[in-house]
Order: sequence, then structure tokens, then C-alpha cells
Amino acid sequence: MREQGESFFYAFLYSGLGLQILVLISIIIILARLEQSKKRASTLVFYLLQFLSFYALLLKTMGTIPLFQIFFAAVICHENDIFTKTTNCYQGIGLVNAIAGIIGIAILFCFTFFTHLLFIDPNPSSNIPFAAPLSNIDIYKLVLKILVPLYVVIDQNVNLV
Repeated sequence: MREQGESFFYAFLYSGLGLQILVLISIIIILARLEQSKKRASTLVFYLLQFLSFYALLLKTMGTIPLFQIFFAAVICHENDIFTKTTNCYQGIGLVNAIAGIIGIAILFCFTFFTHLLFIDPNPSSNIPFAAPLSNIDIYKLVLKILVPLYVVIDQNVNLV
């Protein structure tokens, strides 16, 4: 597994970046189609909205941490990193990875921030699912979901007991 660490790193990095770009293109297509047809949405818009709903659910629950971690790992370069053994930090393919990581972080941060603001997380324990005051706990959870992967990438030799 450690021998294949670099190939997994590249696969996850560029798959994550591709997912972010796909979501951005989907949003542009939805906005353009809704602007053109004032009457009703087409089938393409319907399925793109379903895809974006799934993506928002993924970002709200579990997708934020691994995506931020892979993008942070691309930007923050260490000499003894198992994922980038054959590349030099910020030279050649290492520079391309860092640029891809920066673009991925920027797009993912915008999507995550707007998802946390606009996506309503229902309360399954209540009879009235949306009957709760607006709290800042979601913002604190978002900050924690960003800072924990950043800490893990910066401090690779962490010894958790």
C-alpha cells in the first residue's frame, strides 16, 4: 500500500479537483438553463439539481474532511512524505500539484461555506423537523472540519495516545 501511495494521492487529488470543477460547471449550466426557459426546468436541470443535492449532503456530512486533507497535502510539501517521494517540492509536477491543491481549496471552501449556510439539516428527533433556532454550532463544526485536516497534514509525525 505504501508503494502505491503516490498513485493513490494523484488519483484522489485530481478526482477531487475534477469533482469540484464538475460541480462548478453544473451550477453554471443550471443558472443558464433557468435563465433561458422561464416556464419550466428541463430534465437536465432536474438531474443536475439532484446531483448538487447529493453533493451538498456529502459536504454537509462527511466529504469535507477528506477533500480538504488531500488538497492541503498537495499544497503543503514535506521532503519525507510518502505520497510525493519521487517529486520535488514546488518544482515540476510538485508545482502542478500545489496549484491544483490551491484551486481545489478555493473552490471547496466556497462550496462548503455556502452549503453550510443554505443546506437545512433536518432534526430527525423532533416532531417538527425544522423547529430549531439558528445556532453557530454549524460554523464551529465547519471550522473544525477545516482545521483538523490542516493540522494532520502539517504535523505528520503526530503521536496520538
